[in-house]
Amino acid sequence: MALSKLRAKRKSNIFFSYFVMFAMIFLVTFAVLGSSLIILVNRYSIDEKTNLLKENTQAIAQSVSSTLIVNNMNSSYSSEKLGICESLSVVSNCIDSDIFVCDNEGKIILCKDRTEMLSYIDDSMVCSDHASFKVDDSLIQRVYEDSTVTASMNIDGKDCYIVGTAVVAPTYSHESNEIIGSVFAIVESGTTDLVQAVIKIFISVAVLCLIAGFIMIWILTKRMITPLQQMSAAAKRFAVGDFSYRVKIDSNDELADLGYAFNDMADALDKLENSRRSFVANVSHELKTPMTSIAGFIDGILDGTIPKEKQDYYLKIVSDEVRRLSRLVVAMLNMSKMESGDFEMKPKNYNITDQIIHILLTFEQKIEKKNIEIRGLEDIKPYRVNADTDMIYQVIYNLFDNAVKFTNENGYIDISVKEAGSFIQVSIKNSGEGINKQELSRIFERFYKVDKSRSLDAKGAGLGLYIVKMMVEMHGGRIYAKSDSANEAEFVFTLPKAK
Repeated sequence: MALSKLRAKRKSNIFFSYFVMFAMIFLVTFAVLGSSLIILVNRYSIDEKTNLLKENTQAIAQSVSSTLIVNNMNSSYSSEKLGICESLSVVSNCIDSDIFVCDNEGKIILCKDRTEMLSYIDDSMVCSDHASFKVDDSLIQRVYEDSTVTASMNIDGKDCYIVGTAVVAPTYSHESNEIIGSVFAIVESGTTDLVQAVIKIFISVAVLCLIAGFIMIWILTKRMITPLQQMSAAAKRFAVGDFSYRVKIDSNDELADLGYAFNDMADALDKLENSRRSFVANVSHELKTPMTSIAGFIDGILDGTIPKEKQDYYLKIVSDEVRRLSRLVVAMLNMSKMESGDFEMKPKNYNITDQIIHILLTFEQKIEKKNIEIRGLEDIKPYRVNADTDMIYQVIYNLFDNAVKFTNENGYIDISVKEAGSFIQVSIKNSGEGINKQELSRIFERFYKVDKSRSLDAKGAGLGLYIVKMMVEMHGGRIYAKSDSANEAEFVFTLPKAK
């Protein structure tokens, strides 16, 4: 129970890890893009704002330069100065900044907040707020050196941008112009309306994208984990011998390929398990029948049930059953070696026609007893193959044994050997009862017997043709059976032609 809980926790952690990883990628990507965009827009906004301040301070500096003279750069009232203050007010309101004019010492002499009546009464063109303010000497010095200066500074606890432009007195000689004052414009350095609008739009879009992204991540992660969970469930069922479970596949990606491979593996395991069960059942049956006969006859001899004059007859039956068990064991050992790849082949170049005739002669007594006609021997020519002589001997012997066994009295066996491309084709056809189409497809299976209830080969184990097929295929050839009529059957196999 603890192990299953640990596994469940591990699976949920995998899902959570994938989800968090993709979510963090989304968040980091949007954060980087958003920050970069806001920085670029803010820088662009600042550049536009400072350029606007430069243009306006330069325009006002020219206006002051053409209106005032050196002796008039003070804060006393005059109609010319009042016109400049009105211009300062209009421009300041338009660009949302504070613009004023200073003398060479940094003292403000003209500001935007003075009206005609106040200025006339006070004889001053500076309001009380600007009267107490003095521009830093370093800025005045930079204006003298560069004519125009842009800087950031803290004024009354607020971060501001300040732009200054020199006011140059006009001269009509070749001497250099004289700086008689400066025009400064101050604006707060907070985010502009453009930046605020971009931030709002970006946040709205980012939230929508993140919600859509999280949904897609959830779907994608579930889609990745679900097949793995199904495979885990299938593996648990396989562990207890249930190979019927299959992974559901509804995609066409790498996970689908894995699912197909897993299902193919399940099919192979299911087939192997069924084959194993069939093998055990058939072996048990094939071993049990002769052993029961042997035990019964021996017990009958020992307890006197079988009289002495019949003991030799039953001992011969026991001997036949023992040989049958021996053949079965040898066949199963050979089959096991071939299936595991431990069966060592020793191919060589030899004449298969001579081998066929030699094997056929070993069945001479059985052939004469059933009066079987052998056809085709007079037409076959010598053909050489590259194969293991012992293995092919067993192949041909088993096929002739079946042919003689199932040929009817006064029937025939037709033998054919010919070339088929790079192979030599051997055909053995016999008269007698044919093989129906349903059984033709299964005749080479392990322990399969044609028409089990009425088989003439009651003592066979059903391994002969299976081993024959394995031996032929180990040589790179193929074997098949056909029955064109109900009165004949034919077995055909091919082997590589010798070079």
